[in-house]
Amino acid sequence: MDERWRTVTLAADAAAPHEEALHWVTDRAGTGIDRIRVIGVDPAIEGRTGPDGKRVADAVADAARAAMPDARVEVRRHAGPFTTALVEESDAGDVLVIGTFRGRRGSTAGGDPARVAARAAVPTVVVPEGPRPIAGDVVLAVEEPVDDRALAIAVDEARRLRRRVTLLRAWEMPVLTRTGLTDFAEDPMRWRTRNAELLQRVTTDLVGRYPDVRFHPLLVEGHPGHAIAAHTHRASVVVLGLGHVTALSGSVLHDVLRETVSPVVVVPPAAHDAPVPGAADQPARSRAAAATRLVR
Repeated sequence: MDERWRTVTLAADAAAPHEEALHWVTDRAGTGIDRIRVIGVDPAIEGRTGPDGKRVADAVADAARAAMPDARVEVRRHAGPFTTALVEESDAGDVLVIGTFRGRRGSTAGGDPARVAARAAVPTVVVPEGPRPIAGDVVLAVEEPVDDRALAIAVDEARRLRRRVTLLRAWEMPVLTRTGLTDFAEDPMRWRTRNAELLQRVTTDLVGRYPDVRFHPLLVEGHPGHAIAAHTHRASVVVLGLGHVTALSGSVLHDVLRETVSPVVVVPPAAHDAPVPGAADQPARSRAAAATRLVR
């Protein structure tokens, strides 16, 4: 799967994290990006920045033009909720990039970045405010089945950065239910062994499929969201696939994006070749809307 992104949709408003999001885009100069779509809010409520008082979206666009003179940069503004605007605009590009604060609410997305990332029509990169982390591994959160698009993104990033891929499988003991503990909870080693076997199967398969990429399996016990977030301190980028984005795993996505130190690539339901339920034969924007209903 070709994950070379040519058109980037970049969120920009008065929240400072848009600067880190812009850096993430401009650091990829020379990778094939030829168009940058800067999404701003209604001029009547848009903030201004810098000594010359430029509107934020215009300032971001000028910075993008200066850093990537060969790319075509355009500004689009929307009235109404910025989160909705980003979801609607996402299908006009290959990837959506937004900035976010770490450890508290608020982001360039105008609120909770997980809401945008889960509903977008394309992979979404959430870039936290600085300082930047060390240039470590590309971390792929392992799920079953493996999300092929998330895998393709992780492999492409590892090749581009010349880093290995850490295959992180986070697991925790099942909680008490109304009917009592599950069989696996009664035998913790059985539960751990099953996750270890899954990770080994995935690792063996990927080593055979991608002989030019180094893979490092890592099994971690603990809440998946917190465990994945903890490893962002030693990652260049973290990739989350469909299994960590859907409704049943929504808390994982929120925890990772709230605590992350490194950029996180989120692959939402609408970004997959297989249509989401009820979305067959619909245009991309309709698929994004269907995905919104799916994960709501």
